Amino acid sequence: MDRVDLATAGLFFSWAAHDLEEYVTMPSASRELAERIPWLPEELRRDGVSREHVRVAMGVMAVLFAVGSIQGQRSRGRSWLYQALLHGYGLHGFSHLGSAALSRGYTCGCATALPIVLSSWFWARRMLREEGIEVRPNWWVIPAFPIVTGIAHGAAHLVTRGRQGGSSGS
Repeated sequence: MDRVDLATAGLFFSWAAHDLEEYVTMPSASRELAERIPWLPEELRRDGVSREHVRVAMGVMAVLFAVGSIQGQRSRGRSWLYQALLHGYGLHGFSHLGSAALSRGYTCGCATALPIVLSSWFWARRMLREEGIEVRPNWWVIPAFPIVTGIAHGAAHLVTRGRQGGSSGS
């Protein structure tokens, strides 16, 4: 296993470590956020997302990150999907830090944003460049981020809506 393998596999494993924090904290943290978004369904505004919802949404993202990491490994870091996920993953780390700064406190995902998300992002980009792999920033991932996140959470809402015991931080 060389540094490119570590960088491509590292995307998935650092994502998984970061999402573990989100898995633990999202159900309770989502209630406070969701109540401020009037266009969300009433039950989400009232209860936030359930643990089951978080599992489904993270499962959707796990498939995407696994495929991207595998494509990255197969292409030696040159896959457009791997590079787009790497770029979006790193940028999303800043959104966690920004949300914590704006709220002046803890927000879901901010504890691992710097030590896991951003450090692995900077490291992977550096390793790829040192191995002669052009790291192309895909700026279209910025507007794609809320779309992909919305699809994952929308799918989770459709799968989990109406199930008994699906609300709150169960």
